[in-house]
Amino acid sequence: MKTEMRIAWKPWEIASIAALTAIFIVIATINLGALEIPSSCWQPHDHGTGTGIDEVVLDFGAVQPLGDVYIFLRDANRTVFDLYGSASTSTPPGGDEWKKLYSYDNLEKVHFCNWDKIELNTNARFLKFHFTNESTGKIGEILVLSRANRRIAIKDIEGEGSSRLIDEQNRVQLPVTQEDGAYFDEMYFVRTAWEYMNFKEPYEWTHPPLGKLIIALGILIFGMNPFGWRFLGVLAAAAMIPIMFSLSRLMFKSGGAGIFAASLLTFDFMHFSLARLATGEIYLALFSLLSFFFAFLYLYRGSPYALFLSIVSCGLCFTVKWTAFFGFIAILALMLVCKKRDWELVLAGLLVSAAIYLASYIPSMLAGGGHGLIDVFKLQFRMFGYHAGIGATHSFSSPWWSWQLMLKPLWMYSNTLDGTGTVSTVVLMGNPAIWWGSIPALGFIVIQRLIRKFDYTALFIVLPFLLLWLPYALITRILFIYHFVADVPFMILAITYCMTMLQEKRRLFLFAMLSFVILAVALFALFYPVISGYPIAVGYKDSLKWLTGWIF
Repeated sequence: MKTEMRIAWKPWEIASIAALTAIFIVIATINLGALEIPSSCWQPHDHGTGTGIDEVVLDFGAVQPLGDVYIFLRDANRTVFDLYGSASTSTPPGGDEWKKLYSYDNLEKVHFCNWDKIELNTNARFLKFHFTNESTGKIGEILVLSRANRRIAIKDIEGEGSSRLIDEQNRVQLPVTQEDGAYFDEMYFVRTAWEYMNFKEPYEWTHPPLGKLIIALGILIFGMNPFGWRFLGVLAAAAMIPIMFSLSRLMFKSGGAGIFAASLLTFDFMHFSLARLATGEIYLALFSLLSFFFAFLYLYRGSPYALFLSIVSCGLCFTVKWTAFFGFIAILALMLVCKKRDWELVLAGLLVSAAIYLASYIPSMLAGGGHGLIDVFKLQFRMFGYHAGIGATHSFSSPWWSWQLMLKPLWMYSNTLDGTGTVSTVVLMGNPAIWWGSIPALGFIVIQRLIRKFDYTALFIVLPFLLLWLPYALITRILFIYHFVADVPFMILAITYCMTMLQEKRRLFLFAMLSFVILAVALFALFYPVISGYPIAVGYKDSLKWLTGWIF
């Protein structure tokens, strides 16, 4: 099972992959995240002691058509207030001139460094925030918009220290979208990354620390802002492109096949959206792909160092999320099928992986009053118990068998921009050309190259694909389409495998590959607004709902 394909890249291959990687970084960085978020905060002076009530009054100078009020929630503590409005011309309005507009309590919401919106649709000169003594949360800024989604200038504000609520209005660029704060599971991962940096007890403990530590590194480099906590994810996703090229090039002994596979990964929707989301999935995908790249080098070239690096990459993947165990089993299965017996290298890789896993808990051990190794050991059982016993439900969870069919994408963010007829939304799904196109490709490979005529390259595609996917059938907790992310490279390899069968007819081979890439790029452009959060007309968004389960 050895190939003579040389590892050194040709100049045109280097130029092509450099261009693809640069294109991805540029596209993924556009509207990635704000470089500034409100930093000065206001907090009710009683901090939940129950000794009093705080009030903040905004004066717009004249009666204004109020549309939405945005509140930047700086921390994860509870914020509770009643909101009143008055169209009175007197300063301040009398008690009977206030009308209650809204009661706000985010106790049941996950929140951290994010904007929350209150829809008012009323006319008022004054707004009064009546904070109860249960309110302990820090508020970074209050932004008031008209019904036309334009900023309303606040002429005056009353309340002890309340000027901090309106002192950073210029840091918020309209419209408010996902780039202005945390959204979806970022509120868990970014919060925990910040807690690691400040030696506080980590809030998110149900997954190993590595993904959150990488997010913390991004914050240390680029600041506590959406760009800072997301940009390393973009670089991780970009790094997958040359790895995908190298793997495909070696498997199929073709630079063209490598460029084809790398192009499909570049324009896959899930790869793109997860790159722009500060959670652990994109780092899991990177380390998973890296582990199989090294596994391929080992199986096809007999390099012992490659096997060691493959197992260490599995360890890095496992230190992000435990689901990496499925990939480790796939690599062991490939070794057995290929009659490889270098178990001492596997053991060496496991020992290094164990050291990495344990080292990732050092920030947790330093948090709070400090923790020992016994605490870390006990936490592993607690984590297992959580995942084994979780009974939560979610509107956008999906069964494992539906993922490749994309019957139910994951809707992660939405903000209707009132008065503009537009919406900012982010949905997590795959590129239909790749995900749906891989179904017949995999079927063909199984029938033609595993059953009728055995081929080890086909086995390297199908076996990991199945072992990364089918174990989810045994998991009873809620699942999401992002659990399928490690399978994306193998769907691409399946399509590439089928394309390479046309290599003897060079013109047809090039035409088929180019046509498929053009289709994938066209679909990427078509769906770009709904996978990136870019504001678009509601009608355009609705036109992309091709299936009944596509809700976004």
